Amino acid sequence: MTLKMILRSGIALGALALGEAAFAQAVETTQQTPEAAPPASEDVIIVTGTNIQGARINQALPVTIVTQDDLATIGGVDGEDLIRSLPAQGGVQFRTDNNTTNNNARGDVASINLRSIGSSGTLVLLNGRRVVNHPSTQAELSTPVTTTNVNSLPVAGIARVEVLNDGASAIYGTDAVAGVFNTILDDDFVGFDVRARHLYATGNGLNEQTLTIKAGQDFNDGRTNASLAVEYSRRDGLFANEVDRASSEDLRRFLVGTSFEGDVSFDNRATQTPWGQWTLNTTSSTRVRQNGNILTTTSGVFHFQPDSFPGCRADSLSTPGLCIDDGSQDRDLRYDGAYERSIISDRDRFNAFGFFNHDLDNGVHLYGELGVYYAETRSTNEPRNGITATGISVPASYYYNPFGPVTFSDGSINPNRLPGLTNVPAEGLPVFTDAGRYRFVDVGFRDIEVVNTQYRILGGARGEFGDSGWDWDSAALYNRGYAEDTANNSVSRTLLQQELFREGPDVYNLFNGGNPANPSVGDATPNPRNLIEPFLIDVVRKSTSELALIDFKVSNGDVFTLPGGPIGIAAGVEARYEAYDEDRDSRLDGTITFTDMVTGEVSETDVYGTSPTPDSSGSREVFGIFAEASVPIVSPEMNIPLVETFDVQLAARYEDYSDFGGSGVKPRVAAAWVPFDGLKLRGAYSEGFRAPNLIVVNEGVDRSNGREDSYACEAGVRNGSFASFADCTGFSEGRTERRSVADDIGPEDDTNITYGFVFEPRGLDGALRFLNGLTVTVDRWEIERTDVVGVFGAENHISLDYLLRLQGSSNSNVVWADPNQDQIDYFNAAGLTPAGDILFIRDTYDNNEDIDVEGIDYGVYYSLDDTPIGDFDFKVNASYLDTYFIALSPGAQQIADAVDSGLISDEITVSQEGDIILQDGQPEWRVAASLTWRHDSGWGAGIRADYTSEFIDTGAGLDPNGDPFIVDAWTQTNAYVQYDIDANGILDGMRVRVGANNIFDEDPPLADETNGYDAAYHSIRGRQVYFDVRKRF
Repeated sequence: MTLKMILRSGIALGALALGEAAFAQAVETTQQTPEAAPPASEDVIIVTGTNIQGARINQALPVTIVTQDDLATIGGVDGEDLIRSLPAQGGVQFRTDNNTTNNNARGDVASINLRSIGSSGTLVLLNGRRVVNHPSTQAELSTPVTTTNVNSLPVAGIARVEVLNDGASAIYGTDAVAGVFNTILDDDFVGFDVRARHLYATGNGLNEQTLTIKAGQDFNDGRTNASLAVEYSRRDGLFANEVDRASSEDLRRFLVGTSFEGDVSFDNRATQTPWGQWTLNTTSSTRVRQNGNILTTTSGVFHFQPDSFPGCRADSLSTPGLCIDDGSQDRDLRYDGAYERSIISDRDRFNAFGFFNHDLDNGVHLYGELGVYYAETRSTNEPRNGITATGISVPASYYYNPFGPVTFSDGSINPNRLPGLTNVPAEGLPVFTDAGRYRFVDVGFRDIEVVNTQYRILGGARGEFGDSGWDWDSAALYNRGYAEDTANNSVSRTLLQQELFREGPDVYNLFNGGNPANPSVGDATPNPRNLIEPFLIDVVRKSTSELALIDFKVSNGDVFTLPGGPIGIAAGVEARYEAYDEDRDSRLDGTITFTDMVTGEVSETDVYGTSPTPDSSGSREVFGIFAEASVPIVSPEMNIPLVETFDVQLAARYEDYSDFGGSGVKPRVAAAWVPFDGLKLRGAYSEGFRAPNLIVVNEGVDRSNGREDSYACEAGVRNGSFASFADCTGFSEGRTERRSVADDIGPEDDTNITYGFVFEPRGLDGALRFLNGLTVTVDRWEIERTDVVGVFGAENHISLDYLLRLQGSSNSNVVWADPNQDQIDYFNAAGLTPAGDILFIRDTYDNNEDIDVEGIDYGVYYSLDDTPIGDFDFKVNASYLDTYFIALSPGAQQIADAVDSGLISDEITVSQEGDIILQDGQPEWRVAASLTWRHDSGWGAGIRADYTSEFIDTGAGLDPNGDPFIVDAWTQTNAYVQYDIDANGILDGMRVRVGANNIFDEDPPLADETNGYDAAYHSIRGRQVYFDVRKRF
């Protein structure tokens, strides 16, 4: 029987239970009498970063602790609020507003990203053990990543959160590259608490209600405890039109008076519109004319527009008020989807977590966990738009085709063929979307419903091996996540084309335009619903993730004693099974394909506007073994000058993967030196290992993204079509990127170094006694990652091909069609070798990146207790990011050198490589400061400010002075006041708290993004006032 079968079948849990019973029986037979049974075992204190309790070195670990008072100043009710409060957190990439495509992880999701190294670089633990990955995945830097959904964590039962800001692969295994996020729950609660909270948004409809119940009871004279924490919350969503910043995708109105005033890069309206941009398969010599007027460009491109717009070349269309113009759409025809699009979804969430603890008579402690999470989100997205890979082929015989046949197949006259046409045969010409530029606006906005569920079951036992001083702990865990993403109002290409082949007026009219009175919004001549329904479908994505784990650990804090103190040792083994399954819609995974009845081409996707994605699944088994030692070298009793204490932590771990083999032994060495009371110097060196995630290994996909044909732009500059490279237009469109895994892909290795000091004066008298409550920490950290899994990037591939073609060769990863005569003439006029259209770009997942990330963490903590006006706690945590460098691959270096030498345009940049500090995020500073006050009278208050420094938005390009667009620094301030009632009667044990998040109602800074701000770093929620009541019975 394989490890997979053992872990998944539940045999592990049963075997563990039998082992516990047998062990208990064995111990009982050695007892003199039943009265000799020890008292109930003491609680085990989880310390993140070590498996040895009580070791002096543990106090030197760079762990940030988030307490209940901290949670109060954060003012949130879910994991996303918590992780955004951490200064070490980078951008939140998995988040609720990321709902544009079902290739994203949509719904109630948020990801931790310590040190900005990515959503999969931080290990998330719950009570010291792993949490299953979120079932849905998405791409970061074009590479699929997996992550834990921190919104699934049971916030209601949190006792504290510990964040280890250091590499810990030697302790916990893979994924602990940037650090560890460990949520520790209150697992032996006694009592009954009810808490209700209403949050009201003062400037929009983003309101939220939360009900929390905690209950727990001791039994069997305190030997047994059962507890349960339950939380239900509901949230009303936020639409873009409720917030001025996001109410239009054209952001140029916010640039008035700046150096970017009028910059069209801030016009994010889409070229996929109800007007459409279309093409005929004609050449320059066979361009279609009406009464001698040319209706298309040399490549056959035309569009529809209101007849009030300049440039009309043909009218007399089936829809009054419309005309045909050649070439690309005017900017004022672009579609603005903000008027009914969701930014934040409606959400219902239920989370329940139960604990069971029981002390056997022989000193063995049994424990169990059972957690259930359910969340349902509902959001609204723009009407379905096209991409190049899913164009529409309109048959010549289509009823509303202005270039259709003279007569239909039944002999009736075609009333919609334009009069006076030349170069259009009697049977008509088919029409094709140009790069997918058509949007089904009258179909309606799409409703996105996502259901996320997760359950977790754990059973374990811990105890001591007699009186040896050795503790043991063993548990079996099964954790499963499921996500179902459903989008309605999607379009089947097969069903649509079947409708378009009908000859008659009772068919959907593609060519009826939009709203002439407001061309960017809506549709003034919508099709009847009965003509729309026949080609509508729901698109469903179902994803599952699994984690099964069994471990056994031993530890002894006092194996033997050195002059410096007792040596502690811990060791253990862990076996785990990880799996995922992606069940894509049958119209995306190749089950139902699309055969174009006009061209005969076959596509693996039948969904308009969505790239094909096959079903995929994968699993692996991992076996790990680890050892750890805490070694006190010097103690105060040794009286060594300038060495009060000196302690060392040594750890090593080896893991074996069923699909990648062994990790090699990964070490960790940490040391803490106290030269004198009040000052501690600390440092650590560790190595880590990350295997490529299961999605990378098992899934190959096609994706379509907008990319510019740089080689064609160069030709346009040389042949006089464009004054400069920056003026190039008409060569940016969706390009198909074929992503697959390299045959020789391997694991990533990383090295993590931290060093710093802790200044903590205590026992001072006189004028300096006010320093007794002060703690200052400063830690330098450096993470060096080698052989990181990624892609070269489609944009880089096109740039490299541009360079190589100028040198007489080409990049084989950019696949081109043969050039037509117009393209031959275009390139010949530039003196360049002709090329056709880009068919697709091969982009392979391989170990192509080395990354260096460095910075400094600062902490200032000050407690002032027992003053006449109460107790005060002041905290400042700051993280400074000073280095983020992705080493240039050989191809990227070629591109950079060619730009520097002037061989290719200086408009070309190397994407996803080089120095990326401040580039589209990666701000240098993130700071969190809080002040908490408590008074014996029951009154209390707290205030918190979170600061994010400025960064560059590269998508905006440069202003006329050559300067980039700066996304301004941003500060959000939260505050609350509370009163704990201590009185006889029904109000006894009640706490009333009133607070506000973002009390100054600060808008997020402007960014060149769809919603006008960078949601990975900033919030658009505005001021939210809340009323929170807790009753303790």
